[in-house]
Amino acid sequence: METRSDSRRWFIDFQCPRCAAAVSLEETERIFTCAWCRVKLCLGSPGPLQCCILPPSATGEDVLFAPYWRLKAMVFTCTPGAIRAGAVDMSHIALHAETLPWSLGIRPQLARLHFLDPGIQGTFLAPSLTIGESVTGYETNMKQLGVSPWADAVLHRAWIGEQTSLLYYPLMRRGGQIVDALQDRIVESVATWEARATAERQPDFRVRFYAATCPDCGRDLDGDRDTLVLTCRNCDRAWKRGSEGLEEMPVYVIPDKTREDRVGLPFWRIRIGVEGFALSTFGDFARFCNLPRAITPAMEEAPFFFWVPAFKVNAELYLMLIRRITLFQWRGDFEQRLGGLDCHPVTLPAEEGAESLKTAMADLVADKRTFMPKLGDLEIAMKEALLVYLPFRARGGELIQPQIPLGIQRKALQFGLNI
Repeated sequence: METRSDSRRWFIDFQCPRCAAAVSLEETERIFTCAWCRVKLCLGSPGPLQCCILPPSATGEDVLFAPYWRLKAMVFTCTPGAIRAGAVDMSHIALHAETLPWSLGIRPQLARLHFLDPGIQGTFLAPSLTIGESVTGYETNMKQLGVSPWADAVLHRAWIGEQTSLLYYPLMRRGGQIVDALQDRIVESVATWEARATAERQPDFRVRFYAATCPDCGRDLDGDRDTLVLTCRNCDRAWKRGSEGLEEMPVYVIPDKTREDRVGLPFWRIRIGVEGFALSTFGDFARFCNLPRAITPAMEEAPFFFWVPAFKVNAELYLMLIRRITLFQWRGDFEQRLGGLDCHPVTLPAEEGAESLKTAMADLVADKRTFMPKLGDLEIAMKEALLVYLPFRARGGELIQPQIPLGIQRKALQFGLNI
C-alpha cells in the first residue's frame, strides 16, 4: 500500500500557559517543553484535539468555519490473495456539502493552526459526519479513483493507532458569495448555502495543560512528542498520560545483564479469547501456525500470549515484529526496574494492539485459504495486557536483540514517530 499523505507537518501556534511565550508544536504532539520558561507540560483534551485556521483578514466580512476530520494511522487490508499494509495521513470533510473539497490536501500548510477557543469570532458549523463515516467516505473516494488496495476486494481492514483531530477551515460571506478565505475562491452563492440549513455550534472546547513531572517526587519525567507513558528515573516508576492528568502504570522489563547501551522497545503482552478457535496454550498456537515441531505436554500447558509492538513503525515491519516476538514467547521472569534502559516512546495503547490481531492471525495461520474468508466474522476479546520493555543492544545505526535474534534499523523507529 502506498502512503497517502495530505501533509507531513501541521503546526499549532499558541501561548505557553506558564509564561505566555509563543510556542509552536506539531499537531500530533502532546508533550512539549517551553523554550523560555523550560517548563515541561502535557496537553490533555476530553476528545479529539480541535483546531482552526484563522482567516488572513475578516474586516467587514462574516467568517464561517467548516469542520474537517484529520486522521493518521497504519492501515492493514486483507484481500483474498495478500495482506497489504501502509500508512495513511488523511483529511475528510465532516459535513454534507458537495461544493466544498472532500479533502484539505496541502491547504493547512498555507497557514498555522490555532487551538479552538470560545473567543474566536465567527460561525462554527457543526460536524454532521462522525470520524467513522468520514473514513468510510475516504475509502469510497479512493475506491472510485481506482487506487489499490482501496479498489480491491476486501476481507478485512484495520485502522491501527489512529491520531484524530477536528480542524475548522475558514470561509467568508462576501458580496452574496461564500468564499474560501485562504484561496479567495468562490464556493457557492450565499442563497444556496443558506438553503442547505447547515447546523451551527458554539465552540466549547478547551485544551488542558498539566505538568509532566513525577507526582511522587516532582522530577521532570522522561518522554516527549506523543508518548503515552512517561518514566521517572529518580523513583523508577512509569506514568500513563491521560486527558486529565497522570496515572501510575505498571511496566515490566525482560532482564539483560549486558553493560552495553540498551534501548527498551515496548511491547504489549496480550492474552485473548477467540470465538471458534482454541488459542489458550502455546500448543494451540503451534497447531494454528503448523509450526515444524512436535507438540509436547509442556507446550499444551504453557499459556499463550501475542506480543504486539506498543509503538508505530512501518506497517510491514509491525507485522514482522508481531510474528518474531510472538514466536519467541518469553517464558522467564520480569524485572520491574527500568534501571539505565533508554525507553522508546509508547505510541500505541493496548486496545489498538488488540485490533491488529485479526491481521496478525491472517499473517501467521497455516491454512490461509480456509481462515481468510472467516475474518469478517471473527470475534477477538482482549483478556489481559501487560506493557513489557524488551532490551535491544545499541550498535551503530542498528538495535540488536541477541536472544531472538533480531535486528532493527534505528531509522525505521524514527520513521514510526511520524506516523
